[in-house]
Amino acid sequence: MSHPDKPLIDRLLEKHALGICTEEERAVLDRWYASFPAEGRVFEDEAERKATRELMKAGIFEIIGAAEAVPERKPLRRLYWQIAAAILLLIAIGDLFYVLRGKPEPMSYTEIVAPAGKNVLHVSLPDGSAMWLEPGSRLRYAEAFGKKCRDVQILDGLAYFSVAPGVSAPFMVSTPAGIRTTVLGTEFSVKAYQETRYVQVSVRSGKVQVADSTTMLGVLEAGQQIVYQLGTHTATRTDGPVDDWRNGDLTLQNASFAEVARILQNHYGVQVSYDTAMMANYRFNLRIAAQTPLQETLGMLNDLSGMTYTLSKDRITVTGIQQ
Repeated sequence: MSHPDKPLIDRLLEKHALGICTEEERAVLDRWYASFPAEGRVFEDEAERKATRELMKAGIFEIIGAAEAVPERKPLRRLYWQIAAAILLLIAIGDLFYVLRGKPEPMSYTEIVAPAGKNVLHVSLPDGSAMWLEPGSRLRYAEAFGKKCRDVQILDGLAYFSVAPGVSAPFMVSTPAGIRTTVLGTEFSVKAYQETRYVQVSVRSGKVQVADSTTMLGVLEAGQQIVYQLGTHTATRTDGPVDDWRNGDLTLQNASFAEVARILQNHYGVQVSYDTAMMANYRFNLRIAAQTPLQETLGMLNDLSGMTYTLSKDRITVTGIQQ
């Protein structure tokens, strides 16, 4: 049996069959039974279903026959409990083969990585949709993408999607924080950096539905965006021009230094070291063009905040703030 609690479950089933389970142990068995898959095909065909049924019936009648051979018969209610427990024991000994056959096969994924310090990566999806990944971003989608589903998982970074219409399966983008964006045909961006505590969805055309793990956060139209704060589980929607960063140009508004540092790593392929507490209260509004040299960008940051730094090969170390 592939259940992680096999030794415990086997012992409890044996005790249940003997009628010596405590209430707590019976509750464990109830939870175990309730965890069986409720959907999915169990048998390959009718012949397999009948064969399994006859095998189970034979086991049940063997137990009933043994019970009837005992001179002092136990109460009928106890006998029913023992038969039920014996059925579960047969299932356990048989490795739950007819239940687990209904489980879906492990999902295989195609992972896409946009190398840091390189250009924006353009990827065509099997359904005709397209996506652009900011350097340093990672995402994945199922190898069956476009057949049964159109789900993309952003593992880390910023991605832009141009979705091909698909009536049979909506296009869904999810993040590790549980934020889901669902569309039928549109263009939008999703930002979900590991270093920042928010997820941002921005729509350029069409409509998208955004939800977290418990509720729908709203429906966005072209020119709208929503920012979801992971710490407070609150969402803020705003209207205004949506930045198209696919050519490598980025506009940052009220960005934390954590996000700025990530942008530097993505676009220039450098590592950034800094004191988190020292930079926590700073916010930045700036535009970084695709062809802007690193030294020029660092100069802009110095002008905006007084940030001092050292640059050695591929590492930037923020050394302080000039007052």
